[in-house]
Amino acid sequence: MSTDRAHDIGLIEASFRIANERTARWEERHDEGRSELYLCECGEQPCRKRIELTREQYEAVRADARHFVVLPGHVIPDLETVIGSFAGYEVIEKPTALMELLVETDPRSSTSGPEEDAAQSLADQLGPGAA
Repeated sequence: MSTDRAHDIGLIEASFRIANERTARWEERHDEGRSELYLCECGEQPCRKRIELTREQYEAVRADARHFVVLPGHVIPDLETVIGSFAGYEVIEKPTALMELLVETDPRSSTSGPEEDAAQSLADQLGPGAA
């Protein structure tokens, strides 16, 4: 596995996670367990497809910094592992070699640095209506 390629794709996926986190904080989205639309957090560019999840389903994915939610068929097999397949989405796990990047770019982490800035910049390019 190419570390540079894995890193670049991890950064792209982190930017989608950041965009999802931004909209997940909007209280008006959470209406009694109803489904909400989240961006596919895959590394394929320029994917802007949506995944229908409840807040609880999204939170289950977000419980681990190495986990991302993607549409079926959006997995990059040589860089990530499917750890769960559900109706309309899959949960992938990134390798532990990327843990530093994943923690640094996780909006719920207190760690920060240049990778966080790069992921935030990519998320900004998605625009306010991205998720």
